[in-house]
Amino acid sequence: MIPQTSKTLEDFRWKNRLVIMNFENLTLDSLLAGSEKKIAERKLLFVGFKNDKFIKTSGEDQIDPAGFLKVLSQTRPNAEWVLIGLDGGVKATGNYQDFSLQKIYTLIDQMPMRQSEIDQDNRD
Repeated sequence: MIPQTSKTLEDFRWKNRLVIMNFENLTLDSLLAGSEKKIAERKLLFVGFKNDKFIKTSGEDQIDPAGFLKVLSQTRPNAEWVLIGLDGGVKATGNYQDFSLQKIYTLIDQMPMRQSEIDQDNRD
């Protein structure tokens, strides 16, 4: 069996939108439960940290957590979550109090690339 190499942020560019979270009371599984279809439609991958320690992702890939945490810490002081678009750019940041899946969906659904995905789905 070939060992899987850890993926970096760059490995997800043009494949997934990322939500990197660093919540003191992270419960990724309960946060995402029941939202699998909406998450898949938006090509979302969640990367969870708790007090700067990597916990898990919502996907199957092994990641190199240092780069993800670095992006989060460099976006703005005290940011606890960051949304990264398919192009690898930071689209939004916030803290635990202003985080919700609905907010993430709304932000993504307003993005031009997501609009073209929706248009394509409607044509199929």
